[in-house]
Amino acid sequence: MLKYCIIISLIFVSVLQIARAEETVNLLDKYLDGLDNVQANFKQTLLNENGIEIETSSGIVYMQRPGKFRWDYKEPYTQMIITDGQTLWLYDEDLEQVTIRDISKSIEDTPAAILSGQDNINEVFVIIDMGDIDGFRWIELTPRDIENQYSSVRLGFDKNDLGMMILFDNLGQVTRIDFSETQRNGELDNTLFTFDPPAGIDVIDDRGLTE
Repeated sequence: MLKYCIIISLIFVSVLQIARAEETVNLLDKYLDGLDNVQANFKQTLLNENGIEIETSSGIVYMQRPGKFRWDYKEPYTQMIITDGQTLWLYDEDLEQVTIRDISKSIEDTPAAILSGQDNINEVFVIIDMGDIDGFRWIELTPRDIENQYSSVRLGFDKNDLGMMILFDNLGQVTRIDFSETQRNGELDNTLFTFDPPAGIDVIDDRGLTE
């Protein structure tokens, strides 16, 4: 589950770093305009290929541009996914274990690697403005690479806030993330984006490993 959460977290922070593209994503441009940081509660629901709920979790996410985030899972377990833009910490309280990775290696072969730093995301995604559906204004990003692990990612905006994200993977599973109580450009302490492992836990340091 934690590996899956990592990918979702990286997608989230990478979406917030997308460069300006063409007119199709003006809605995203408006969201990014003047954005320094975001704090929001979230509810994450994983559905299988038959639309049956597999798992639900919730917590709070913090993001600060460029490249910093903290994704805290509070229920039904305690996990943290934290990066300062260079180092990624994956902490599982129940397992009493933290894994440390280089952020650049952690986003390889994920949608985050495609989304981050692209001059024009139209080169790697087909972008569709889906219009208004159920109270949200939607855009859909479909990878041009048929081998991508996600068939599409949908972003639902509630006025100027990102209200929902839906990820469709190639195994037929769907992850829905609902954001609430969003605070934009508030005061965030930089210590949120670093992690000091508690005494007595296992530390797995994967930085600098070669394939």
